[in-house]
Amino acid sequence: MTSLPSVVIALAVLCAVGSIALVKIVDGKPFPAPDFKLCNLAFGSTEACCTLPERLNPLKEFDFQPHLPMRVRPAAHLVDDAYIAKYQRAMELMRALPETDGRSFQAQYRLHCAYCNNHLYYESPEQPLEIHQNWLFLPWHRLYMYFHERILAKLIGDDEFALPYWNWDNQSPVAPYPGAVPRVYDLEWSLSPDAINKTSSLYDADRNNCSKPPRLPEFHNFTACEPQNLTLAREQNAQLMWTQAVSVSVTPLIMSGAPYRFGDYGGMGIGGIEGRPHGPVHLWVNEKDMGVFKDSASDPIFFAHHANMDRLWEIWKTFPGKYRKDVTDPDYLNTALTFFDEDGDQVSVTVAQALNLDLLRVKYQEVPVAWANKGAVQEGADPSWRFCNPHSSDADIAAMINRTRRFKGPVWVQQDGVTFKLRRQPWMSEHLGEEMLEIKGNFNWSSNHALNAFAYYPDANYERTSVGCFEYIGNLLSFPHTGMSPGIKPVIRFRMGIQRKLELMSRAHLKEVVITLVGEAPVASTDDTGETGFNLTSLTIIYSKE
Repeated sequence: MTSLPSVVIALAVLCAVGSIALVKIVDGKPFPAPDFKLCNLAFGSTEACCTLPERLNPLKEFDFQPHLPMRVRPAAHLVDDAYIAKYQRAMELMRALPETDGRSFQAQYRLHCAYCNNHLYYESPEQPLEIHQNWLFLPWHRLYMYFHERILAKLIGDDEFALPYWNWDNQSPVAPYPGAVPRVYDLEWSLSPDAINKTSSLYDADRNNCSKPPRLPEFHNFTACEPQNLTLAREQNAQLMWTQAVSVSVTPLIMSGAPYRFGDYGGMGIGGIEGRPHGPVHLWVNEKDMGVFKDSASDPIFFAHHANMDRLWEIWKTFPGKYRKDVTDPDYLNTALTFFDEDGDQVSVTVAQALNLDLLRVKYQEVPVAWANKGAVQEGADPSWRFCNPHSSDADIAAMINRTRRFKGPVWVQQDGVTFKLRRQPWMSEHLGEEMLEIKGNFNWSSNHALNAFAYYPDANYERTSVGCFEYIGNLLSFPHTGMSPGIKPVIRFRMGIQRKLELMSRAHLKEVVITLVGEAPVASTDDTGETGFNLTSLTIIYSKE
């Protein structure tokens, strides 16, 4: 197993004021809508991410289109040849548009680069706009897909056209396999009778050799081209899905990511399913393109991948729990984002306008969600879900609690991990909110950082211990990228729900929990930057509704 590959990063001082993209500042904490006319180079970057259409009308505000038919996004593994031919034709027409047209495929995928590699700035402060690792991740990608879909629909004159979703969370062993790369993207030739080129416009030759069906993504981490036990991969994927979506993501901010207001540094807290499973799927299918923000959306399967993320966001709201709702903070709701619409014009959309799929005239084809069990704690659990700690009897756990020390930091987290016991007060959940593990620490912002958390398993290791273990309770990821602000020395706060997993393990009655954190870094850092590790400063059990 290899670690998540480092994304190329170049941090530098600003060369000249003229290289900053500026927009007018408005009062308040929400982000104002970026103006694409002012898009320019990011910190330390020479990449071409700013597409300026020849005809760029003034920024207009988005209005819902209630006259549109309800568009049903199909599961990609279930679409027929007629759908594939239509989608191929639409993408071929999009690719044929000149890059100076905001509707063109080049302009579309560069838009992801402009937003996600920080080519959009404000007058003050100097920090660039960040889309990943904060609460803008889910709504931004929803709107990005919405306009991409509307452009394709208009190009073929079919308002009912909808993007497919890659149903990779579905671990069914029945063909066609939902988790494998769908045929619509794996076909190398076009089925469209009107095709200009014989090669499918949805195929990307840069995809990893080992992403060919019937192989499946593995959600724990990106793995090299090694023999794959499909049964084991399915079991572990399903177990990670339940842990991250049901047990970890129990409140709006855990699911969405950290708050991000105008003037803040971005990237201060990744969402519950943004790290895993989302990240490893990117790398597994196309490390060359989808492993970096610059080219991530240049592979059409990107949109099917994120359509599934969007679908999972909707499914998450149906799980049991008082707090599985959208964020209601006005700074979140009133943040405005800019896209190219189906006419190629700049359009400003608020996050609030992204939250109701019915108003956007979009829904998803329903398929079984076996891993979720409707979000309930399963009686007896899946028999494949086993304790990995051989010393897991009641007597073993009592002895473990007795000998484990309480947290005292700071301490470096590395592969062999650190273990502490924390006091629980689960009766507080009724009044104060969900029971969570809260992790605080600092690290070198220009290095990848990945932590896995386990309960009652002191011998857990980052490389050797599976996320399919009963004891796995969640993860923390942070990754750098081109264009991010220089000089950031963040203290990150990360939370994960733990009560449902403890219930599944039949340990929810215990007054103390033994937590082991294991990191990607093989050794501890020798300085205070966190260059090769995570400097853990606080580890507590809290109760919160957010």
